[in-house]
Amino acid sequence: KLEDEAVARCTGGLICAAQRKQALKHFASRKAFDIDGLGDKLVDQLVDANLVHSPADFFTLSLPKLIGLERMAEKSASKLLDSLEASKRTTLAKFLYALGIREVGEATASNLALHFRTLESIRQASIDDLIAVQDVGEIVAAHIVNFFNESHNTDVIDALLSVGINWPEIEAKEEGVTLPLEGKTCVITGTLSTMGRSDAKSALQALGAKVAGSVSKNTDFLVAGEKAGSKLTKAQDLGVDVWDEEALVAFLERH
Repeated sequence: KLEDEAVARCTGGLICAAQRKQALKHFASRKAFDIDGLGDKLVDQLVDANLVHSPADFFTLSLPKLIGLERMAEKSASKLLDSLEASKRTTLAKFLYALGIREVGEATASNLALHFRTLESIRQASIDDLIAVQDVGEIVAAHIVNFFNESHNTDVIDALLSVGINWPEIEAKEEGVTLPLEGKTCVITGTLSTMGRSDAKSALQALGAKVAGSVSKNTDFLVAGEKAGSKLTKAQDLGVDVWDEEALVAFLERH
């Protein structure tokens, strides 16, 4: 694990035994595939029972396999299978983030998806192509190229696609058309009732916004859900525009 990296990784990418559990936990996590009911302890059990070796194996699990596990009731197993089926429909940005490419966090994954629009374009991109993407420098570009050049990783990706992982197409931005939030920086805080924060983030990014993690004088607006705390106070102190959830939903419906 390199200093400052969130996920333990080695050059073996998605298949190295030493990091398999960590990579699988990252894949199933809330900001990645968000598989409800698939917590860290269950991932450990599945790997230890030789039921899961790579991410695609999650989607080949069956009721008989699951109820053979310790403390796995039929009802829980059935709910997990439903969650796995639902998670097959994702976004390109979440798919890229879930792969655990070195130094490709949520924001970079989203920028890559919006820039290239298809997985195939990203797989074939050169370092020069990649550094044209917002916030991607030469080091990150090299990590991406190296990841897709590793046959183990491409095998895992192909296996995921073959079990039915899919996402909506990203429409090309028309020449001369400015996205409604292009050049705007926003922050999301608190709990949203009509959508998850990651969904709100994806929707705002699709409209051109940069979604930051903290409020500063460069923040254009703050989306404040229920129980918004210190970020709301700071935004008000700085005179930053504050949108409640109703305003966000209305804006997204208009665009």
